[in-house]
Amino acid sequence: MWGLKRERRRHMIITVSRQAATNGGLIGRLAAERLGLRVFDGELVDEIARRMHVDPHVLACFDESVVNPVQGVLEEWLNSVNECIYRRYRRDAFERIARENNAMIIGRGANFVLHGPHCLRVRIVAPLDLRVGIYRTVYPDISEAEARLRINKEDRGKARFIHSLYHADINDPQFYDLVVNLQSFSPEETLDQILSAAHTRVTRPQPR
Repeated sequence: MWGLKRERRRHMIITVSRQAATNGGLIGRLAAERLGLRVFDGELVDEIARRMHVDPHVLACFDESVVNPVQGVLEEWLNSVNECIYRRYRRDAFERIARENNAMIIGRGANFVLHGPHCLRVRIVAPLDLRVGIYRTVYPDISEAEARLRINKEDRGKARFIHSLYHADINDPQFYDLVVNLQSFSPEETLDQILSAAHTRVTRPQPR
């Protein structure tokens, strides 16, 4: 039912921000497959690393998180001019993707850079108890207490990362066009909401 083939002339960018253990990345990839969008997730890190001529593992160490100060080598790297270069390459990558592709960008603060009628910015959230359950279906040997610790740590890391790069609150709804709570909607219903919102965006008359 859903697809952008008929509206391929109309540009479509979807960004998906997600709390830890919501399966937001998977939902985003499923939406991209249904809509015929190119996915940028870990692929984005590889592309930025290639353009910066650094090992992707260096960038991956602080991708969507703030580096622990005890990591001396990376701390020195981040505090150098390379941090500014990285931020510039990251923004340039987002803007180039938006110009050249119909794309799904998962995480990494793309919604704080890209906006406009061609862009749908999605946030997927869920109560902690629900996310603990999702986490433990993937890691059944992890205790409930440990799952809570890991989820909270990942959420805090992402929040610090966004604040560090964009001086913004990752949970502020003004930076999103669609916020879906998995307590109210199943993953399948969440997917349908994203598809419906994307269809509305590409078929809405553009202002003259």
